[in-house]
Amino acid sequence: MKTTLKDATICIEKLNFDIAGKISLKLEDGRIIIVPIKYFPDLQKLPVEKRKKYTIVDDRTVLFLYSDSVYHLEDFMGLENKWRER
Repeated sequence: MKTTLKDATICIEKLNFDIAGKISLKLEDGRIIIVPIKYFPDLQKLPVEKRKKYTIVDDRTVLFLYSDSVYHLEDFMGLENKWRER
């Protein structure tokens, strides 16, 4: 059975900052998305230890304790204009 992004439930399990200059998202289905941190200037300014202070809300939204920015799964996938369509 073929599944499309629109039909699938994609959930963030955890974030990782082990690769220098990158942020990786582990999804509950086992996939990992790796994105350059330079696309998230507010996070790039934070030391790694402060980046690790985050909360996942509703399985697809990430809030960081030391940042006022709110990030959605679509932001990490390059689909930031699509999150409102959910």
